[in-house]
Amino acid sequence: MYLYHGSSQAIEHPIAAMNSGYSDLGRGFYLTDDADAAAGRAASRARIDGVPEGVVSRYRFDEGCVPWIHAGGAEADAASHDGPFGLRFEPTVEGFRAWLAYIAACRKGETAWGSAGEPAVVRAWIANDIVEMVSSGMVSAGELAEYIEPGELVVQYCLRDQSLIDTSLVFDGIAG
Repeated sequence: MYLYHGSSQAIEHPIAAMNSGYSDLGRGFYLTDDADAAAGRAASRARIDGVPEGVVSRYRFDEGCVPWIHAGGAEADAASHDGPFGLRFEPTVEGFRAWLAYIAACRKGETAWGSAGEPAVVRAWIANDIVEMVSSGMVSAGELAEYIEPGELVVQYCLRDQSLIDTSLVFDGIAG
């Protein structure tokens, strides 16, 4: 599959430890499967960094590089994973609630997923005003989950393990 990263420059060799670690999905290299969303992020980074235009880097990624825990379902199989694993939030009400809870935990620096530990990669949605409404206490996650269609949200990936980035994410040029 192709994933995209928007920035003020091309990033041929991503580094997992570049952000503060208190981001929506914790420390890691963030990508999306939506080229338009990456272009929006690139434009934003260009303004912040004072450059004329942003750049969208394109990568090939094999989701089969790790076993996946499907959040929003049973977490019991998490303990059976020996080694790096991926955490995937499913487009269900339960998955949506788990996603909101995980974002709240990550923003506090808590990125483990139950007894499974730290995921090497997280697949979720790009946080937007929906998350801020829950974070501010305007509505509960349960109330909001009934009105949101998670399948309509933009998917993002956070690759948190450098060895996974080095072996499973291949720079494929500039999208354009």
